[in-house]
Amino acid sequence: MNAFSRTFSPHGPFDRTERATVLAVYQALEAQPGAASWLKTIHENRRQLERLGEVLNGYPSLFMESSVGDSKRDLQSLVNRLTAATPANFEMFLPGRAQLSRVLVMGEVNFYRLLRAACCHILSEERRVDLVGDIDHHLCHALYTRLAETVLTSIVSDNNLSIRLRDTAGMALAQIWENSTYRVEDFFPVLEATWEARRKVPATLGTLMGTSEMFRLLEAGGDERFVDWLARPEHTEDEEAAFREFLFGTSTEQLGELQARMAAEGKHVIGVDELPPEILKDACSSGSDDPSLAMYGFFLSRHLQASARRHAQAPGPKRTAEEYVMLYFLEHEVDRQRLSIPPW
Repeated sequence: MNAFSRTFSPHGPFDRTERATVLAVYQALEAQPGAASWLKTIHENRRQLERLGEVLNGYPSLFMESSVGDSKRDLQSLVNRLTAATPANFEMFLPGRAQLSRVLVMGEVNFYRLLRAACCHILSEERRVDLVGDIDHHLCHALYTRLAETVLTSIVSDNNLSIRLRDTAGMALAQIWENSTYRVEDFFPVLEATWEARRKVPATLGTLMGTSEMFRLLEAGGDERFVDWLARPEHTEDEEAAFREFLFGTSTEQLGELQARMAAEGKHVIGVDELPPEILKDACSSGSDDPSLAMYGFFLSRHLQASARRHAQAPGPKRTAEEYVMLYFLEHEVDRQRLSIPPW
């Protein structure tokens, strides 16, 4: 690779540690026979992402006031449009900057998947292990941005919630769309830490109480506030059910079937090895070694089921555990003043 390939655009989606990982992959692959085509593809994809970042930077800031004829636009007018939207028409209210930001985030996820594939195809297991660990770390951090956006979108477009909550969620979305290197830990560290820990902790089932999973989640770096809030004495049945879905990686309906099976068979505990693979789709055992596919599927399946129950008023949790916790943080712990300040 030439010297230019090591010069990153200031408007690209990579922060300092991510750039270091990209350069380390370049260095590891350069001396390997058969790596030239991989390096060329990696470099082309990186430049495409950086060009997207440059285009994103050219869009008007969501935090600046602008005028079109008699219409004035600023952060509050954007938030007002978002809170007036519904899940059915939300996409139609998104500014161009938001649309491009979404593309950029998923492009970054796919770029790390490319780096991962290159390392697995070209490097020996011994040489790639640390690199793949760093790549997976950055890949999941980019994916968490997409997941947080999904949670916030669900909140801002739900007219059953208070306007203040939805307004705060709208400002949080603007932060994501404004900054090409946005990281969830900047505003919602409780979610990032818990997602990261959950990715490393497979479900063991047992009594289906979740005690073992909960303690291992904390040991793996999960945020105590996530567990404390969902385990508080005044939690609702729906919140408890959502937390169990999060811990076990399967739906409330399937957990009910498992409990009925255990009762019929006179069992007090059940192991993962006793279940057919289609029953338990855990975050760490989705049939793929790609952590982005596993984590995205783990979240989205629960999110879609919860949304369906909410709209149909069906039994079971109406939101994911992450959404219940996000609602609490938006109301009690997120600094609204900070959300209203542009991330420059």
